[in-house]
Amino acid sequence: MVRPADEELLERLKGTPLTGLSRSLGIEIDEWLPVASSPLPVTLRLTPGRHDVDWTRGILESLGGKRIRWISSSESWVMPFSKSEYPDDMSKKMMALLHETGRITRQEAVSMLPPVILEPKDGELVMDTCAAPGSKATQLAEAIPNGLVLANEPSSGRLNLLVTNRARLGLANMLIMQHDGRHIGRMPEPGVDGVVVDAPCSGTATTRKNRELWNTWTPKVGRSLFQLQSDIAHRAAQLLRPGGKMIYSTCSLDPIENEAVVCEILRKAPWLKLINIDCERLLPSLVCHRGIDDWPILDENAEVVEWNGALPKLPGLSESMLNPKQRGLEAPDLSYTIRVNQHENDSGGFFVALFEHVAERTPEGIARSMILHRELNREPVELARQKKNKHTTVQAPDDIVEAICGKWGIAKDAFTWWHRGRRVNLSNTLSYDRLYKPTVVNKKGDYWPGEEFHPLRVIHVGQPTFTDNKGIWRTRQESLELLRPHLTKGLVDIEEQTLIALLKGHTPLREEFAVTIERGSFILRCKEYLVPVWVAARVSLMLDDKEREILKMKLNIELEEEE
Repeated sequence: MVRPADEELLERLKGTPLTGLSRSLGIEIDEWLPVASSPLPVTLRLTPGRHDVDWTRGILESLGGKRIRWISSSESWVMPFSKSEYPDDMSKKMMALLHETGRITRQEAVSMLPPVILEPKDGELVMDTCAAPGSKATQLAEAIPNGLVLANEPSSGRLNLLVTNRARLGLANMLIMQHDGRHIGRMPEPGVDGVVVDAPCSGTATTRKNRELWNTWTPKVGRSLFQLQSDIAHRAAQLLRPGGKMIYSTCSLDPIENEAVVCEILRKAPWLKLINIDCERLLPSLVCHRGIDDWPILDENAEVVEWNGALPKLPGLSESMLNPKQRGLEAPDLSYTIRVNQHENDSGGFFVALFEHVAERTPEGIARSMILHRELNREPVELARQKKNKHTTVQAPDDIVEAICGKWGIAKDAFTWWHRGRRVNLSNTLSYDRLYKPTVVNKKGDYWPGEEFHPLRVIHVGQPTFTDNKGIWRTRQESLELLRPHLTKGLVDIEEQTLIALLKGHTPLREEFAVTIERGSFILRCKEYLVPVWVAARVSLMLDDKEREILKMKLNIELEEEE
């Protein structure tokens, strides 16, 4: 989705520090700059497992979408337009409807790389340390439907985006927690099986969606983030079990944020080793380059500073940011890492490194954060449980679970049931077995008893699925796809004309409804469509406007009205 750029603009951008950074990396500026300054094409993931996935696929094809060839582990698409240049209002509206109703997830193509390269296995416990807005975390969750993703986000404002994206996709295998990535809480042994550290970065490879970077970036920006990036990755490495794998990634071109951080990670976490990313197998046809080990020092204008053996006096520069040759150190094989440039794949830019916790380097068999540094010469002390309030997530009481199962015909053992306020959330068993049930030992050898998530600061577990409405547990619209295979009660079959009338705004009296229906919460079933309703004096649809529009399209209601 590359559009011709204004020649005057290109000439101005050639003089920016950002272009100087790319030039110092050997990138061909005349090829790179027109793409790096153009809008990104809209790219997305198709949500797997939905009953109407073929319908969604057909819509994407009708809008000119094509499968992304180099992503084989998920169904990903590129559209023939950018976010700022939709061909018409209908295309813009359709893309918004598909995303907001959970049928697709709009996500930059290169942002899909970390989950693809990590290759999580179903049944594993995987953590995303910097998860908001949730594109990678939800991608991980879709890849391991019987696993569990710990999606962590420190910022309260951004946390809401993460919660929203989890909810619209109806994901039961995600736990959302809030920690500073440098200080993620302790958890039960043996630790997590995999980690994605998509670190906060300067975004120098995101110029196609953040044009202000051309005016604001200088080399000191990347240097200011080096310590934060290293510390977040180090904490993740401490929580990774022996044999587990970790991704470190950024959307930056700057070696200070990429290869220099990789060297620092390996220095601080010698139990890790770099793994050579198999691009040919994992990313067929993606044009990528291997990481470098001889990056230059740049001044604030991004001009190369000649190395004379002494650390230049530049804002934020430290010895840890020098390349291994300048430091006189034996370099790790940084060619195991990969770089993606914007102009070679019509994408954003990206950097990815893959690590493994070498099991032989940690014979204790548990994550490094869980190893006591000194022998405990006393009986361990049971630590105080967390004080509970109305927002604390706890296991749902048996009477609530039995009421819901009795109403909707769901097998109790199909999920793990959680209670928070007026809501009941559903998750798979890993949230209980790996995180809630076990005890957690602190660094002194004392322990928090099991049957709670503390000391993890857990905000949400699984998918909010039922809400208490005057003593009746009604289903939530966004959870219908999750419940679809499990519902055996509470379903009321109707004819298509009845559904069409409701979608057109008809709210019939209960006594006048097309079929006999009791008061309370029910799901109307018409062919493959499931539609929640609330029945009081009248029968009212419990659908938001976006899902109503989708159903109207499927049933050709607008076409019928025009005729």
